[in-house]
Amino acid sequence: MATTRAPREPGGVKTADLVRLVGQTRRALWIAAARALASQGESVVAWSLVNRLAELGPLTQRELADASAQHPAGVSRQLDDLEARGLTTREADPGDRRRRRVGLTPQGVRWHRRWRPVVDAATGPVLSPLRAPQRRALAALLREIVRPGAARRAR
Repeated sequence: MATTRAPREPGGVKTADLVRLVGQTRRALWIAAARALASQGESVVAWSLVNRLAELGPLTQRELADASAQHPAGVSRQLDDLEARGLTTREADPGDRRRRRVGLTPQGVRWHRRWRPVVDAATGPVLSPLRAPQRRALAALLREIVRPGAARRAR
């Protein structure tokens, strides 16, 4: 009986393996950060949103959901909590008043600065197998994948 072999994928690496490995890595980083923050009564989802706003500046709620890889409905609920805590603000987008722009308050900036070292310390062991040049190379490769327009080019 003849067996058929799957066609070789680009680079000799199965796409399914890459998907699995990226997913497992994201999960390991997320769990490490979540445990460290939860032990102090904080949420990794809140961290994710505040961190993206600290890095990117004010965003629409939809942009924030996309940038943080979170579901828009969950982002909206989390923003209610962040706003009640005085960490974020939501205002009408001057370009389209139907949309809401989210920004950090000065208190939100301080909150981010407080928890950044905790998240870095928690996720450091996950990334410890990689030396600095490998981390830079991995970051460059991942940026290439998520760069705006990358998905359109792939189609």
